[in-house]
Amino acid sequence: MNRFSTILLAILATISIAFASAPDEPQPANHDTRVIYVVRHAEKDSGDNPPLSQAGIERAARLARMLAHEPIAGVFVTQTTRSAQTGEPVADHHGIDTVTYAPFGYEALGHQLNELPEDSSALVVAHSNTVSPILEALGAEPVGDIPEDEYTRLYALILRDGLHTKTIRLAF
Repeated sequence: MNRFSTILLAILATISIAFASAPDEPQPANHDTRVIYVVRHAEKDSGDNPPLSQAGIERAARLARMLAHEPIAGVFVTQTTRSAQTGEPVADHHGIDTVTYAPFGYEALGHQLNELPEDSSALVVAHSNTVSPILEALGAEPVGDIPEDEYTRLYALILRDGLHTKTIRLAF
């Protein structure tokens, strides 16, 4: 073996030993990140347990288009017609059924959301006086009651490992 080959082998051996004894690169921790969308039901007609108005039907369709590419695994609605009609287009697009929750059962709703698959998203269709308590129950700051004539708010709550990290207010 000539001198060049001996030096090359020594260098390769040194590099091998260095890589073999080097600590592993730190791996990023796996986290369950979820986005929970909370909206008030869309515009309604008048009467007892009214359905959505034409404007409400159009807004519900717009919501479905906005969330079309999100990994929605659950759509939660109250027993009212207007809430169900707001959530159904999103559920239909994602091939899932809506789930009924008690409008003031915030703790139970939180448990239902925690049962969803990791790294999934969900839509909660609420009412003008329940959006804020739902946000609070999920760890966000309260936003107060929504005015009776306002239907455009869409809140996106980012939860990491079940803990609130950020709230984004959008409009639709």
